[in-house]
Amino acid sequence: MKVRFRLLVVLLTFTIVLLPQFTFSALNISGLWDPTFSRSIPGKSGPSIIALEGGTLLYLANDGALYTLTMAGGTIQQGQFNQVVNIVAPPVFIKPISGSTRYVIYVTAQGTAQNRLVVHSFTQGSPGGTAAYINIDGPSYGLTAYLNSGQIVIFLGTVNGTLYRITYDTVTNNFGTPILVNLGQPIKTPPMLNPGRTRVYVLTQNGTFSIRNENNLTGVSSITLGGEFTTPMAMSSSGHVYALSNQGTLYKIDPSTSPSEQHVKFLSAANSSGPLIDGDDIIYVFGDNGKVVALNSSLTKAGEFSIGQQITSTPGIVKGLDGITYLIVPSSSYGNGKVSILSYNLTSGQFNLVWQYNIPSSIPISGAVNIAPLGALMSENYYFTVAANDGTVYAWQFDARGPYGIWAKYGQNSFNTGFIDRTSIGFSSRIYLIAREGYYGKELSSSLLSGSISSPVYGLLYDATIVNDDNSPPTVFRNLRTNETNPASILQGIPGVQSAVVEFSTPTTARLLLGRYVNVRGVSTQPTKDSTFTFRFWRTGAPNNYEGAQGDNPATLTFRFNDRRVELYTDASYTYFIYHRYPLSANSEGTTVVNTTFNYGEFINNPNNAKVTINSSPVQGGQVFYAYKWNVYQWNPDASTGYDRQTYYYKDSIQLPLKGPGYVEIFYAQLNATVTLLVPEFAYGPTKAFLFLDAATNSVAEAMRLETKLGVTINRIEFENYSANVTKVDSLSRVSPNKLEIVLQNFNPPLSGTTRVATIALNLMFPDKATFTGSASDPYEQYFDLYGYAQLQGGMVDPDYLTAKRVYKAGKFLYILGDFDNDLDVDINDWNMFVTRLGTTVTGTEMVFNIGPRQDYTPPYPNVYSYKVGYLTDSTNNVDASDLYIFTTMFGFAIAPADVFQ
Repeated sequence: MKVRFRLLVVLLTFTIVLLPQFTFSALNISGLWDPTFSRSIPGKSGPSIIALEGGTLLYLANDGALYTLTMAGGTIQQGQFNQVVNIVAPPVFIKPISGSTRYVIYVTAQGTAQNRLVVHSFTQGSPGGTAAYINIDGPSYGLTAYLNSGQIVIFLGTVNGTLYRITYDTVTNNFGTPILVNLGQPIKTPPMLNPGRTRVYVLTQNGTFSIRNENNLTGVSSITLGGEFTTPMAMSSSGHVYALSNQGTLYKIDPSTSPSEQHVKFLSAANSSGPLIDGDDIIYVFGDNGKVVALNSSLTKAGEFSIGQQITSTPGIVKGLDGITYLIVPSSSYGNGKVSILSYNLTSGQFNLVWQYNIPSSIPISGAVNIAPLGALMSENYYFTVAANDGTVYAWQFDARGPYGIWAKYGQNSFNTGFIDRTSIGFSSRIYLIAREGYYGKELSSSLLSGSISSPVYGLLYDATIVNDDNSPPTVFRNLRTNETNPASILQGIPGVQSAVVEFSTPTTARLLLGRYVNVRGVSTQPTKDSTFTFRFWRTGAPNNYEGAQGDNPATLTFRFNDRRVELYTDASYTYFIYHRYPLSANSEGTTVVNTTFNYGEFINNPNNAKVTINSSPVQGGQVFYAYKWNVYQWNPDASTGYDRQTYYYKDSIQLPLKGPGYVEIFYAQLNATVTLLVPEFAYGPTKAFLFLDAATNSVAEAMRLETKLGVTINRIEFENYSANVTKVDSLSRVSPNKLEIVLQNFNPPLSGTTRVATIALNLMFPDKATFTGSASDPYEQYFDLYGYAQLQGGMVDPDYLTAKRVYKAGKFLYILGDFDNDLDVDINDWNMFVTRLGTTVTGTEMVFNIGPRQDYTPPYPNVYSYKVGYLTDSTNNVDASDLYIFTTMFGFAIAPADVFQ
């Protein structure tokens, strides 16, 4: 049946209360109709309020009169259905996607008069309206509804135990034939739908929780709870249903095909408010004695507080811009009401009363707290409302957002639709994607990557698809960027019902160092890029991090009630630009480019794996040079200059940590000489060592110098060998425990080719164990300073270019255990020498027979290169079974002379 309202011109008066702006805790609050915060309709009482976006309120009096209260202070009459005398539960509001017609749907709870379901339609912004109704068999205390292709589908229960499924056609404005089933027990709790709208959950007053098919109300399963139930249920993001008995017991129900429940009791009685769930999955229950209890999802109490009055309607939960959770709690006592705002600390479980306002009237169930945005969903200003029995509506705007949670107010959302309804949730959140480079962990911001307003370079490019949980068509975005600062370009969605599928494909190129902080030499145009970044890993593990696997691409991220800051790490390609400078009059410059790959997966497991090797280029113009000086510039975002600078000397190559792009200047000198130090792999106590000096063609004078450090001393020179026609200059040559200098001349004649002019055998003393491998200079230069040069006939060379190339080597076979006659093998002759010392204590030169026991010793098997001489650990100088063991493992070993000095 339909009724068209006749409009009456009525002079409406308002009760206006002035309220100065309040600051409570970290929230700011002021009247919605600044500076006023309350309005009333004469002669009307017990209203319910639907809060709409933009500050517009729908005011439904308990006699069915409907009004629109505008933000500007105006009032629009939307008509009244005159066969209504009592509405107890808040209505449902339906807003179609297109068109200006709106629908307010409610049920009556009338003692003797006929009870009805009413669909009140009106045009937004225009006065008047039309009501259609259908009779129901008894009083009803709430409903749930949704719009499906022009049909409003409505579910309600009555105190006579009848569950209804009723459709209303928004085109013909007619009701369909109801589907109904009698459950044999009173129903005073609004039915609930699952998010997919395939099941209806019904809870009777006697505690039977049943699951029914949405389309025909046929039964699926049921479970019996203890106590009586008259307050609304709530649903968590996991799909669990929470129900609070009038006796104060909270039930957590798993609504599967075979439902199960858990329960706890923290309240003595609860007759007016159902449970609520916030964005951190904290469950709140509200008692008749004013008690508020917070529980986690395992039903463990996390905190409690007492308002001091009976909580007579369902509160609301918001999130302040200060990051604090706030509860807006209505309560009543002896005809007076109160609105209290509590803060809740998730970590400590502590509640605090931060604001309170007294109302000269009680607050009914229908006056439940409602919350809506003043502007767009991501705006910072929202408002909340509560209605009193005397017909006054109170509304304040504040810097908080809500409803904050999957079920944070009566009916789940601002429209009270009664299920997790993506079309009606007045809250959205953002996902901030933050890409970082791997070595320093810096965000790929515009300032880091040398972007500008006209040419932005920041983050990683990605495509995103916003997916709805009801499988409705998704929204696709192309070429978004991580590390975004423009709010309009940041992923935004509805918590609990939407997710974002993110996929990376296009690399990001940038200029971190070259041509930005360091100008490279040898080119006419500076490089425009030196780095390329690609997705590698999500940061996972912590609560706000990505919920899937590290390497997911595409990846699915859920929107939550708190904004998320999700971090990811990148692989990178870095350019090393090498400038070569040679001592030539022509072709004195050269450039090379080394492109490197930073693998974050390898780096995170072992940071030492992130290395880059830069080799010198010693041949230029048909001549051979050596790199005597390296200037290295590597990107460092923490340095004031934008880079680190280091200088190296006398290296054929260098290995650097791969921490970003780099620029290297290599200066070469003429290869006039090479000075080489050869030490054993294992050095401890008396130790053999060799110095070699090789000079270039036409050299007439040479020198080499060795200085020792860290307590290493020179015991003596074992022997000296000089090439033919090369003479030691004794007056300029000297040896001391810490320094050896040898100067040579060969003026007549100069060298006819590259020649090894000197071989010096040394006996060194190492006070501590030292191990040497490879040819990298750093380990050797802890113990030695090595220098040499050769002066060529007729040469006028800068002293820097006169310096010899320095080479360090570790000799595996400098010390052959058991080779007592020094002929590079261990044979019967060595045995004959050794056997005469067995069982004796040796001293002086005889101490060479004390060869065991040893640390880190490896025999020359399965091949000679397995051999490691290790360290002698015996200090008794007794030649015994330990020495015999070492000798027998070496017996038969032989090595070619060329291998000794390799």
